[in-house]
This record gives sequence, structure tokens and C-alpha cells, in this order.
Amino acid sequence: MNFNLGSSSIELSNELIVPPTKRGFSPGFDGAWFFSKNYGVGIKYAFYTSKYNKESYLEYTEHSYDYPVYEYKSLAFKEKSHMFGPAIYGRWPLGETKWMIMANAGVVMFYNELTGIEKIITYIIDSPDLIVDQSQLPEDRKMGGAYKGIAAGFTLSGAIRYQLLPFAGITVQTSGIYAPFSRMSNPNLKTGPHGEDFSRRIGRVGLSAAIDFSF
Repeated sequence: MNFNLGSSSIELSNELIVPPTKRGFSPGFDGAWFFSKNYGVGIKYAFYTSKYNKESYLEYTEHSYDYPVYEYKSLAFKEKSHMFGPAIYGRWPLGETKWMIMANAGVVMFYNELTGIEKIITYIIDSPDLIVDQSQLPEDRKMGGAYKGIAAGFTLSGAIRYQLLPFAGITVQTSGIYAPFSRMSNPNLKTGPHGEDFSRRIGRVGLSAAIDFSF
């Protein structure tokens, strides 16, 4: 389970701001070769996925009407990421017990994708019995797009491990990823709110449990 840190809201236009998702699911893989008792080198991979869907229905008060008007808003999008790269690993047994402290740090390539971005704004008259001129209401609006980018990132993890069997253990780990994107591009400019690229900074911390094997 991964959580967002800091602020990574994206302003695609004056009316379309994509907020960071609060949390997402991130399965991953670590493989390392230990050239000494305490230190090794290896690779990391993780896949992150999350989605956002929010609706609001509030009275529209920016203009006055002789009848109640409500503004309905909906915003939805999906986010996916892939992280892959080398890392340095460390492990330190706690005395003669079956417990061990583990850590790793790496420089990774980070691919981020925002898809299915769709924001709808529509105005609804509260009483269906009223006969009104719909042109008096603001125009309904629908916006959307899709964006993706690749950046170099930094990852750091710390864990505690318990030796279940001679060749297997269970690990509880916390890990962080930071990736500054200099450019996120719309692969299909015709469907986006505008054709400009934008930058983004992603910071996440993850909490996970894993089974590991050693040979």
C-alpha cells in the first residue's frame, strides 16, 4: 500500500486540476546478490496503480435566479506507474536471534501515466415543473485528456525481517520514492484540455509485507 506525500496537484487548465490520489496498490520485486555477509547489489521493480472518482452536488450561487439551480461536478482519472532500476542492499542480524534489519537504496527509472481524465460540470434546475429558458444557465462543460512521462527517481527502503525457515523469511517494509518529472506529455493532443506539457514531482511512501527467499 502506497501513500502520497507533499503536494502533486496538476493544473491542466483553470477549471481542470488533477489532485494527487491519497493511496494506491503497489506490488513489487527485489532481487539481490550479497557479495559479503552484510552488503549486496540487485534490482528493484514496482508497479503502482490507483484511481480517483469524486462527485459534488451544490447550490449554484455565483449568479442569482428566481428558481434554485444546482451545480453538479464529477472528476475521475486513473494513475499507473512502473519503477525499475539497480539498488544497493544491506542486512544486519540482531545478535543470535532470527530477526534482521534490512535496507536498500537505488536510482530507478520511473514511468508515470494519467489516463481517463474526465471532468463534467452541469447545471440542474431543482423543480422539474418550472418552464425556464435553458440559455439563462451557464453552459455545461466536459474536459479530459491523458498524460505520461518518464523520469529518473530515487528510492529508499528499510525493513525488519524474521527468519521463518532456513531458506525463507517474512519482511515488513517501509519504502519511499521521489521522482521529479521535467515533462508530462499528452499522447493525443486532440483529446486534452490543451497541448502544453507540464512538470510534476511525485513523492510516495509505501508500507508492505513480503515473503523472501535466500539461497
